[in-house]
Amino acid sequence: MDRKEHYNVDNYICFAVCSFSYKEVWLEDIKKDYDNLSLLKESSLQNAFYFHLRRRLGEDFLAENNLKIYPEFKIGGNRADLAVVAIDPNSTEEYLKECVTEVISVIEMKYKGQYAGESNFDNDVLKVLSYIDEKTYDTMYYLAFIREVYFHPDEVTNWISDEQALETRGSLTEMYSYGDRENNHMIWGIKEY
Repeated sequence: MDRKEHYNVDNYICFAVCSFSYKEVWLEDIKKDYDNLSLLKESSLQNAFYFHLRRRLGEDFLAENNLKIYPEFKIGGNRADLAVVAIDPNSTEEYLKECVTEVISVIEMKYKGQYAGESNFDNDVLKVLSYIDEKTYDTMYYLAFIREVYFHPDEVTNWISDEQALETRGSLTEMYSYGDRENNHMIWGIKEY
């Protein structure tokens, strides 16, 4: 089913605006922060992403659409690094988490140096795949990985296998960065599944 048919127009606009903003944050803001030596591992990546996303979406857009950006948002037995959710501002629920009406997107981030094993990244991939399997909401999922390892272009593979890509069709985007051995600089890219 086409996302536009499934959601009302306002939800579709929220998904589209958020998706575009994530890509700008990754390809422009996070890249610039990295190049300026402003990121010192995963927690600073998460903080920078939150800051830039909130700035790009703007307070008016967030307020008009009842959107909130939460770090460490609990999904099942896990905590997502960052989630954009819609809330019911008129809810009488005692706990804020119970006011959530829609999880617009979830982002898992990882920033590791050259000596970190692939399992660090694989675990986040499996975590996101588990979110997709449990799907309580129709949500867009993002992986945002910085890996300070240098590769030749023909050695580069994505974190999502072909089989996993089929299972996640239309609901997962990989935002990645790695070192290019030939040009000796970091490559920044996005792959939608």
